[in-house]
Amino acid sequence: MKLLLICGGQSTEHSISRMSCTNIRKSIKDEISVEVMGITKEGSWYKLADEVRDYASENWLEGATEIKDNFAYLKSFDVVFPALHGLYGEDGTIQGILEMCNVPYVGCRVIDSAAAMDKVVAKKLFNAANIKQVPSLYAFKRYDGEFVIINDDTSEDREIVERVKHDLGLPVFIKASRSGSSVGCYKVTREEDILPRLQEAGQYDRKVLIEKAINATELECAVLGNDDLIVSRVGQILPHGEFYTFESKYEDKQSATCIPARVDQSVQDYIRKMAPIAFKAVDGHGLARCDFFLDNDTGEVYLNEINTLPGFTNISMYPMLMADAGIPTTELVDRLIQLALER
Repeated sequence: MKLLLICGGQSTEHSISRMSCTNIRKSIKDEISVEVMGITKEGSWYKLADEVRDYASENWLEGATEIKDNFAYLKSFDVVFPALHGLYGEDGTIQGILEMCNVPYVGCRVIDSAAAMDKVVAKKLFNAANIKQVPSLYAFKRYDGEFVIINDDTSEDREIVERVKHDLGLPVFIKASRSGSSVGCYKVTREEDILPRLQEAGQYDRKVLIEKAINATELECAVLGNDDLIVSRVGQILPHGEFYTFESKYEDKQSATCIPARVDQSVQDYIRKMAPIAFKAVDGHGLARCDFFLDNDTGEVYLNEINTLPGFTNISMYPMLMADAGIPTTELVDRLIQLALER
């Protein structure tokens, strides 16, 4: 079997993708013939040198060969593992290219990926599946730079601020709709910061989610499979700071995780029940990490989002949850490849 592993990409999570790729490459069985393709931040495609195994290093492109005929190159493989995060990687873009090439690939398909990546679209699908979510408003940025509340076309700056205060109160989180690893996500505690933060989030995406901030414990659950799903135990994020920022996830040594979560068993049971429902709400395939909030003040549990290409770094929760479920990373990677081939 000939497998292509893809890393890098043009998203803000480029560096995380390369870290994930390094761990995935180590976990692929020796009998599988593997090539690794790197996508630069500028969008160029390279076949990485066989000697390079640390794709997170500065010399990851040393000895690499630029790929000229992208489609012909992709078609030469039996299966593809896109270890890409964020825009163009888990939003249906690379999946669409692979569909056109008729090459099996690991993870969710085009529509699953696109729907889960877009926080506004995903919320609507989860609402339709009767999954509890934190109260929110949706806004989009017009091409003239003005923001409009999608629900009722509220557009005057003062009206937007008042609408946020009336419907959600403060503080709120303002999130770019299609960005991951907490990039383009801001906690707003003062009304004078609402519009500036909207503009900042709008640099990442036209659509912006404005979500009520709650005193929450962050909990995660891993799902594996196409039709018959394996659901992990619940893990807990222990951020060093107010919430799990990009820096908390990948740079702050004081942030931590624990499995199982330090919450009541009834909460864990509820999350394990809802995770596959959320996965199927976007018609998921292969794998996903489902992220939940436990409101520490009310005891309510809310779905935050699902991640259809979760990280495989040394500190990533998805492979840790699967290992806790008795599926070490080597076996996990092999199962993901088989799930791609069976579709």
